[in-house]
Amino acid sequence: MQYLELPRSLATGDFIKFVHEKMTLPDGMKIRYTFSGSVYFERMKNLALYSTNRSEIKDRVAQTGLTDVYNGCLV
Repeated sequence: MQYLELPRSLATGDFIKFVHEKMTLPDGMKIRYTFSGSVYFERMKNLALYSTNRSEIKDRVAQTGLTDVYNGCLV
C-alpha cells in the first residue's frame, strides 16, 4: 500500500506538517490549530497558501499531480 503524501505547497499538507512539528514542542499541546483565526491562519497568509479563488486552488492542486486523487480507492 502506498501512502498519500500531501505536499507543503498545499495548505492541507503544510497544516499537517506544521501542527505535527509544533505539537512536539513543550507548549505545543496548549495551542489551538485551526484554519481560521489561529496561528495557522496567519501562516497560510504569510506563505500565500490562503485563497478563496477556486481556480487558483485548482491550479495549485494540479501542479502537485493530485487532481481527483480522492475520486478513486486509495487502499
